Parts: sequence; C-alpha cells; structure tokens
Amino acid sequence: MSLNKISSDFSPEGEIATYNATAKRAPSLAVQKIIYSESVLRSAAYIFLGHAPISKIVFP
Repeated sequence: MSLNKISSDFSPEGEIATYNATAKRAPSLAVQKIIYSESVLRSAAYIFLGHAPISKIVFP
C-alpha cells in the first residue's frame, strides 16, 4: 500500500493545497463545498478574526 504525501501546513496556501487534493475524491459538488468551508474558509476566518470562528451547521 502506498500513501501519497502532500506537503501542507495551516497557511492559506497549505489549506488550499489540502482542499485541492481532497476535493478530487469528493463524490459531489455539495461535499466539495463542505470541505472548502472546513479547510479554506475556516483558516481565512481565523486569520481575519484572530481566533477560531464559531462553528455552525447550515442545511439549505
């Protein structure tokens, strides 16, 4: 069994790299949006606010 390693960190660039690698395996666009909000948007909110944002679950 081989594992592909992706160099990533918690910077915006690292979170985007993680999202891109993960989104390719997502079964639908809806799941891709959830992954994006959990990785990229959450780290951006942390940088902007200076602390972790309040988690909310939203179902349209």
